Amino acid sequence: MKKGEFSLKGKAGIKQEECLCFCEEDSSREAPFQVPIEVPPGFTVDPAEAVGNVTWNTENLTCISEPCLTEAGVVYGIRLQGTIELLVSVEPVRNEYGQGEAAISEVETAEIDQIVYYSGQAEDCPDLSQVTVRNIVIVPPFYGNPLTVTGTIILVPAQEKRSYVFTANTGDSTVSVIDAELNTVVKTIPFSAVPTNLGVTFDKAYTYVLHGNTNLVSVIDNKTLTIINTITVGGGPRKIEFDPTDEFAYVMAAGSIYMINMTFQSVINVIPVPGASDFALDPNGQYVYTANSSSWSVDKYDVNTGQMVESIIDTFEFPSLIETPYAGNFAYVMNGELWPKGVTEISLSPLSRGGDFNLLFETLRTIVFSQDSTRAYFLEPYSEPFLIKNLYVVNTARQSIIANVSLPDVFDIAVTPDNQYIYAAQPNDNTVTVYRTSDYTAVTVIPVGTGPSAIAI
Repeated sequence: MKKGEFSLKGKAGIKQEECLCFCEEDSSREAPFQVPIEVPPGFTVDPAEAVGNVTWNTENLTCISEPCLTEAGVVYGIRLQGTIELLVSVEPVRNEYGQGEAAISEVETAEIDQIVYYSGQAEDCPDLSQVTVRNIVIVPPFYGNPLTVTGTIILVPAQEKRSYVFTANTGDSTVSVIDAELNTVVKTIPFSAVPTNLGVTFDKAYTYVLHGNTNLVSVIDNKTLTIINTITVGGGPRKIEFDPTDEFAYVMAAGSIYMINMTFQSVINVIPVPGASDFALDPNGQYVYTANSSSWSVDKYDVNTGQMVESIIDTFEFPSLIETPYAGNFAYVMNGELWPKGVTEISLSPLSRGGDFNLLFETLRTIVFSQDSTRAYFLEPYSEPFLIKNLYVVNTARQSIIANVSLPDVFDIAVTPDNQYIYAAQPNDNTVTVYRTSDYTAVTVIPVGTGPSAIAI
């Protein structure tokens, strides 16, 4: 008899609860059990060598979908109810002379009534053939209590790492955390200082929050969604970049770039970049590039030495924005002393000016690359009736604009790793709108904190 095949294999049915609940119950994918085992008179079990085995039957377990009312709409609490029948055995069992290799067993019924997870789909019932039992321990008898077998029923396998979207809300000094599967806010994190920008590490383990009205950077643990550290940098931190190995973070503040060791979460070096309006890190994490609006140059600094190693001089007017892709030997630079502005492609190594886009922009709030670096998104300010179509989609291989669409009142955007969706922060509406990139139509609108001015995935 195999584990999981005692009696009949379990199979979950699902039924829909009619009532609309608020579902404040915590979810848990595990259920502990404790089964007393009576050893027959004249026989003994040595707990030091004994082994416990468990088989189980989930035939009497049912899945229930409970609709839950949240600020962003309805999600579903997936509840398991009923019983799991356990056949628990212990061996070896020996007689008073130490002979024999027998086993003793007990049948125990474990009552189950708990939400195992929340889902955006009402039919998202777990596969009960994946139920397992772990952490089996033989507890010796003591003070008249019998021998006991304890363990944990794993009702649902460990969930894959959640994908979160974070917004920096300047109006109420909070960060909203959106579950990207449910498209609902799952936590609001308050701060004493105003969050003005933020970034998520490549491994998605941490979110760094910049407080532009102070000299502070806060660190959020994305597993627990709690603030775990605060790092002091120069005054008015405004932008953060991460190297692809997640060893270092780079923050622009007070005319310098602060290099943070992410293991120790402390500043280990400061690179002065006088006159720089913006910076970007190259895809290999070896150099930072600054758009210097004072000297009208793009400058390249070695992050190991902090020294400028190359510069493009006298070819730009007032470069003020620079962005690098996740992969590739190029960057885009916005430049122009007056309005409108131009965007130029530059080579990173050797540092040199490339071609200009055959289009001028009123100005750009941001340039965002897709994770595969095949697309870039140029976001202008939205302004009726003049700048309604404020998002330009760029094919980076051809350096050509392939779409121009309208994202009303959007201040910042983030693109999902699969390039299927755009999350757009709308500070005037206190919302995030999700757009599908196949046709740039709105999929859903998510209420967040007050004045979301920056967003990251």
